Amino acid sequence: MTSGFKYYAIVTSVMLVMLAAGACSRKEQIPQGILSKEVMASTISEVLQAEEKVNHLHLTNDSAKKVFAVMRGKIFQKTGIPDSVFERSMNYYIDHPKDLELIYTALVDSLNLKEQRASVRQQ
Repeated sequence: MTSGFKYYAIVTSVMLVMLAAGACSRKEQIPQGILSKEVMASTISEVLQAEEKVNHLHLTNDSAKKVFAVMRGKIFQKTGIPDSVFERSMNYYIDHPKDLELIYTALVDSLNLKEQRASVRQQ
């Protein structure tokens, strides 16, 4: 597993623990410089898909990390999102678990839809 996947697995675990503990998010506007929920879901989706591609290459852990870092950089270059903005946004949403839950719900829905489309194409 690459460090990116471990990071998102940890984020998901933290989110679930916070939700189970009854953490609540105040109704507030997203601060300037934080990515919208939609952009976060889309970007996380792309990062996870890149990680999946790297995992299918069956590289050593060190090589996989290097390839993933390059692919992740290309994602941020393509989207025009600086890595620092993505990380700051992720930290913001970790502190706002209800919003993070919405992001992950949208992410799961998006990935399920892509999987269904791929399945239909293969038939």
